[in-house]
Amino acid sequence: MAVPSDCNFDDNDTIMTATTDNRQQSFPVLWVMMLGVMIAIGPLSIDMYLPAFPSMAEDFGVSVASIAKSVPAYFIGLVVGQLFYGPLSDRIGRVLPMYIGMVIFIIASVICATTSSEYVLFVARTAQALGACVTAVVTRAAIRDTLSPVQSARAFSLMVLVMGIAPILAPSLGALILRVAGWHEIFWFLAAFGALNILLTKCFLKETLQPQYRNSTPMTQTLGQYISLMKDRSFMLPAVAAGLLQGAFFIYLSISSELFMVNYALDEQKFAIAFGLNAFGFIALTQVNQFLTKRFRLVQLLRFGAMIQLVAASCLLLLGLTFGATASFYLVFGSIFVCIAGLGFTQPNAGAIALAFQKQRAGMASALQGALQFSVGIFGGLLIGLFDANPVLKLGIITTILVAIGTLLVHSIDPKLDLSKMD
Repeated sequence: MAVPSDCNFDDNDTIMTATTDNRQQSFPVLWVMMLGVMIAIGPLSIDMYLPAFPSMAEDFGVSVASIAKSVPAYFIGLVVGQLFYGPLSDRIGRVLPMYIGMVIFIIASVICATTSSEYVLFVARTAQALGACVTAVVTRAAIRDTLSPVQSARAFSLMVLVMGIAPILAPSLGALILRVAGWHEIFWFLAAFGALNILLTKCFLKETLQPQYRNSTPMTQTLGQYISLMKDRSFMLPAVAAGLLQGAFFIYLSISSELFMVNYALDEQKFAIAFGLNAFGFIALTQVNQFLTKRFRLVQLLRFGAMIQLVAASCLLLLGLTFGATASFYLVFGSIFVCIAGLGFTQPNAGAIALAFQKQRAGMASALQGALQFSVGIFGGLLIGLFDANPVLKLGIITTILVAIGTLLVHSIDPKLDLSKMD
């Protein structure tokens, strides 16, 4: 499938393969990499301030667990924002919503940096997410506007390679800022990154949704369109499965500071290293996935990744039940590492399958897919707060339940589904 005429890319910036079917067509590497940089604002906003939880709790006069509630508060903004930007981008194009979202993000980041109230922080974090989430909606939709489903899976994998640097470096960068300044400066840095995204949007995000393909249905009918989309089994099965499997990562995010810094007494630097290693495992498998899409169906890779996650989550549950908070750090970390790495097979392929039949409403489908994922994050975060158990057991129970249901849904997708010939 050709790149739109207003997106100018040099031939040297494309990946070429040997055969002529849709799986092997070229796609614009530089463009996808820039989308990865833009979407990195999401993991940066979540991960950079995790090492600051203890110092933030001290400044606000509350517990670390209380500050950790700002993570599900951020997820609330992600859910609501994506449901808004999806239909909006289907109507007015992909570029303008990016500008709107980044302005909101910058303002909210400044409020986070200057507030002295944890309640204002929670509200500002929600607003921050309302701005940041536009990058996820627009980049996924732009890729679907431009590429075929199998190409999209490879592009998502490449985008994760760029975006994935953020969760590796974010905790270390946050810890570095804490050493030379304070937690306030973390949010000033994020405000600056939002300004950078505006510049990148101007330079690299050309409009991919031409006027003749835009949704002219009135916004008042958006709810009905979402309901129609939720009745579409070809979308809902992979989208819900992806959300549940991704839930393992969101639960880990919510409890990581308590688990590593409190239970295992890691300092800020060691926490950053542990967090970065888990992100590295995820990135590594997404790159393996990019090459395996040339040899296997997307649904086969999705099933394999789901089973990897399920085995790892079950091991974590067993450790929590048997040893509790005294479980070996290396065994707990290893189980988490494998579970998060498995996302490298599940997320790109589930995302491509979910959007494969939604070309005429890619923005809305992308938004609902993201909203489903982060709804699981909110639900899991609330469950963690309700559980009166050690962090290893809490993480093991919730992760295993989510991944088990997600794996069941994955195996409900037609194993013979072949998207290699689809535009």
